Amino acid sequence: MTDLRLLFKHEMIALDPNGFNSDSSSATVVLKMVCQSLVKFDHDGLLAPDLALNWTISPDWTRFTFELDPAARFHSGRRCDSEAVAACFTNFLHPATNSLLAHDYAGLERIEVLSSSRIAFQFSSPTTSFLKNLAWRTHIVDDTQRQPVGTGPFRLVRWQRGEGIWLERFDGDRTEHPGNVTSARIRFAPQIEERLAVVRRGEADLVESLPGVAAAPLAEQGLITLHSAPAQQKATICFNCRAAPFKDPRVRFAFAHAIDRKPLAQTFGGAGSSVVDDLLSDPDLAPDVESLQFDPERAKWLLTQAGYGAGLTLRAAATNVAPVPGLAAAVAAGLAAIGVSLVPTFYDDPPWWPYTYLKGPWDLAFQSSPGRPHPDTLFSRELRSGGPFNAGGYGNPRVDELMDAARACTDPDQQRGLYVELQRLVRMDLPVLVLFSSAVTVGWRDSVTGFAPHPMGVVDISTVDVSGH
Repeated sequence: MTDLRLLFKHEMIALDPNGFNSDSSSATVVLKMVCQSLVKFDHDGLLAPDLALNWTISPDWTRFTFELDPAARFHSGRRCDSEAVAACFTNFLHPATNSLLAHDYAGLERIEVLSSSRIAFQFSSPTTSFLKNLAWRTHIVDDTQRQPVGTGPFRLVRWQRGEGIWLERFDGDRTEHPGNVTSARIRFAPQIEERLAVVRRGEADLVESLPGVAAAPLAEQGLITLHSAPAQQKATICFNCRAAPFKDPRVRFAFAHAIDRKPLAQTFGGAGSSVVDDLLSDPDLAPDVESLQFDPERAKWLLTQAGYGAGLTLRAAATNVAPVPGLAAAVAAGLAAIGVSLVPTFYDDPPWWPYTYLKGPWDLAFQSSPGRPHPDTLFSRELRSGGPFNAGGYGNPRVDELMDAARACTDPDQQRGLYVELQRLVRMDLPVLVLFSSAVTVGWRDSVTGFAPHPMGVVDISTVDVSGH
């Protein structure tokens, strides 16, 4: 029996697949070990088979048909056939479930069971985001009272809050070249001092999502090897656009010019970090507008024009998970130079995500934004008027119209142009300030082989081999 010791940032509220309380990066990374979807993202960020061996898309992008792996079965022993997949969708799309996936799959008219291994999804209009949303946070699970019961390479044995999660290799695992890991324990360490101590004591074989401020010293001491994968995860500041002072765009731009983002990226972003202005990092989607330069004098002028030349005292909110507290302190020091005083409050995560972040009260919030599978997922969730994660209350009817048009556009060049225009409008409004983007950085001991960091933050241990601890 070979055990793998995993160290993650923080626990989740729940492990209820496809539910509101599990729609988070912390829950998803665990659920991905236990559950599969019809398709998945490979380590290059491309769509690959998972439960579906292959699939077809109608020319108008309204109908998607999948051929399921007939060998797939749930941890309960029941076969994962088309009826089971359809039942899973029916359950989490029911209004009583309050799943955010219902928002992502808007326009899904019907699900057709064509045979025991063939299933089709029919949308009312072209839906270019469907396959990528499937691969992201949609978990196919059995209809049982005890969840999660998926088809993944590991099954959940026990979750003891405050102590960890225990997994065991599923005897029906279909991994093509499985590693020798037969069991795994996940423990959590949100505070950087605790995380460092665990690594230094040699009690973790693989460490998820290391903050840049701590990663380099661990590698230099030979305690762990660091590897990064390109990603679209970002550190951001969300402004409360519903009320003064951030209801005025001039104040939002004043903050953008008052914060020197380059040293923040170097200190807190780690390897592969960079200063970016837009929520989508793809240079092909960048709008042709003036970049957000560090300019304290311009920041002071904007505050004066907005009627706040005498200064401001504001409520700031953030998680207490490293490196966010240090990042918030550095930002506060920079803002003090233009007469702005931040009064920060730091919260455990959970309940920071999603409850505290979504309900406030705060004037601005520091948030870590993981990569999204498709531009529509990002914009529709976080910037659409009334969107489920639109914590700052931003609204622009033209932005909403562009979201709908881009989601339904099947011509890649035209869709690209729509997203460029959408990003231009968002930049002109600046409801969210991107501090920097960063790569997914994972560390592991020399005893671990067969692992690679994933651009979507997935921790795939199905092919991992571990030598003696």
